[in-house]
Amino acid sequence: MDFFKQVDPEKSMYRTTPQGVEFMLMKQDKQWWGRLVEQEKRPGFLKVDFDKWRDEGDSESEAEEEKAKRLEAYRQESLKKFEEEMKEEMESRAAIKYLKTWWLFAYNFFQFMGYSFIFFSCVIRYMMYHRDSFKNTWEFTGQMVITCQLMSFLEYVHAEVGLVNSKPLFPLLQTLGRNFILFMVIYPEELMYPLPVVTYLFTTWSCIEVVRYIFRFRYPFYLFNLIGKENLPAKVFKVSQWLRYTIWIPLYPLGFLLEAYCIFTAVPYYERSNKFSYQFDKVRFHYPLMMKLYLMMLAAGGTMLMKYMVRQRRRKAAVKRGKERERATQEKAAAHQHID
Repeated sequence: MDFFKQVDPEKSMYRTTPQGVEFMLMKQDKQWWGRLVEQEKRPGFLKVDFDKWRDEGDSESEAEEEKAKRLEAYRQESLKKFEEEMKEEMESRAAIKYLKTWWLFAYNFFQFMGYSFIFFSCVIRYMMYHRDSFKNTWEFTGQMVITCQLMSFLEYVHAEVGLVNSKPLFPLLQTLGRNFILFMVIYPEELMYPLPVVTYLFTTWSCIEVVRYIFRFRYPFYLFNLIGKENLPAKVFKVSQWLRYTIWIPLYPLGFLLEAYCIFTAVPYYERSNKFSYQFDKVRFHYPLMMKLYLMMLAAGGTMLMKYMVRQRRRKAAVKRGKERERATQEKAAAHQHID
């Protein structure tokens, strides 16, 4: 019998049944046959098993189904990969947040303890020895003041890299200003160490910073929950927040005045010792003159910092009033709902 196209005799099979002989033919080439045999009219003894018959439309339908399955498999694989990437990203963010929280806690705790040591050392020693305590202030607190003030440069770094939500300019100005007084006015001249203004200045600086770093303990407040004092963080935060934006009102101007007085006091010492004053051919650098010029910069920087603190205080007050109005509105709505 001549078929429509060539068949593969090795792969083709047949079997005998009570109804007749069944053939399963394997085409040699994968292409559609228009009919089974070569002649147009099929012999009468041949019958086609239509249950297994497939036409071109069925093949297209199967191809579409196969394509849909592949697309669904690709979609599921992409979704699984996306979920894994999101999980890794969330874990990475959680790890970064964890490190950020603990770094800020460690830094703030160190600064808080350092400035607390300076503050209480100055206050307690003055209460015990009165004016006699001035001559040993630098001996007891000088190294700690130097350490804390050098660490204060990290305030600028934290703001610059986004670890804290604040502008980097103002921490930088404050740190540079204080470090100029400390390293360029007080530290190089030992005759400044026993002066009362140094003790007063260290006490003022440390008082400001103790309050500020207490306020910054908001980062690890959840630690209090570990010891069962759930309400303590909120109370401490509210008190420290009020102090943070209130105590600067008397202390910042006092600090600027003490810094200016330090410079006025130090100018005669540097004029006599000629420290940091140099002669370059016909040009002479007179350091005491630069110290006097710095006073104008101190006035400008102090004014800028005070304005910044005023804006911060107003912004915090506005946020607090907004929250109180929102809470009052919610309570009023809840009361009306309860009545209804």
